[in-house]
Amino acid sequence: MEDAKTQLLDMGFTAAQIDLAINQTKSQDIAVLITFIENQQQGGVQNQEQPQGQSISNLVNQEDVAILISLGHSKNASEKSLIMTGNKGVELATKWIDEHKADQDFEEELLIIQQEGKKMSPEEAQMKARELQQKLREKRRKEEEQNAIEQERNRIQSGKQMTQARRDLEDLKKKQEADHLRRQREQDERDRLAMLEQLRRDKEARFGHAPQQAQVQKQQEKPKTPIEQFELGIKQIRMAQPPDLVPDKAFNSMNLISKILENIIKNPQEQKFRKISLTGKPFLEKIDGTFGAKNALDALGFVEDGANYVINSQDIQLLSKALDITNRELQSL
Repeated sequence: MEDAKTQLLDMGFTAAQIDLAINQTKSQDIAVLITFIENQQQGGVQNQEQPQGQSISNLVNQEDVAILISLGHSKNASEKSLIMTGNKGVELATKWIDEHKADQDFEEELLIIQQEGKKMSPEEAQMKARELQQKLREKRRKEEEQNAIEQERNRIQSGKQMTQARRDLEDLKKKQEADHLRRQREQDERDRLAMLEQLRRDKEARFGHAPQQAQVQKQQEKPKTPIEQFELGIKQIRMAQPPDLVPDKAFNSMNLISKILENIIKNPQEQKFRKISLTGKPFLEKIDGTFGAKNALDALGFVEDGANYVINSQDIQLLSKALDITNRELQSL
């Protein structure tokens, strides 16, 4: 009872209206209680303590009701079946029960709303009963439709949240893989430098310090420009992966570099052309897995940013020169 009363209070009905509806209808069904209150309001009754619903017990043959109850049917269902069939006997009432026993409101008590001082005929009572039952069913149908809409909305929202969670997890995995690859490359570079340092020390231990002339020459060497560093990287691709020993490896790498540069030059404001996934097969095989390729792109300003290898430089002239160098090398393969 408290659950029904609480829901009706939340819907804006007064405690007096709810108590009267519960006492008069003997029902806990929200739809029945709302209908009672609405009918009370529409009737314009001044005294809210007056009954708004009349039991149908005095409108049906109680002997037939007793027979139906003896057959195992409830009092509400027995009286309802008789009034819905026009009080034409147990046989028709039994048939009505068989046809409607699956209805959701089958066991609900049926109350008739009538004008004060006017007695209904059996035909009028039957019509009123049908109207009331239809109204209750329509209200229940709308509630079920609304519940179905809400459930579907919740399902869609839940699906969106799951999809976003999967995307976030995939992005996290890609970032972790990219971080692992970056740390591995950094460790490889440290190992390489350590090996070179050891070789230098071994050479000095065996042959003494490098000639003064060589040291002076090294100091006088000018740092390479970005385009010179790029061209060196492109030549390293060809020299380290000769076509006769590693077919197509140098070509595939330089071809990818050419496409990357061409897309950026044609679409300088499109960010999607300025990045390549660090965990994707193209980067792993044709850039990071091909000696010289990453050195070439690093010279142009490509850097690792999260899960991507990106370039922020707007120097289209530099990129155009790099594209020309790459295409020339491709033609010579």
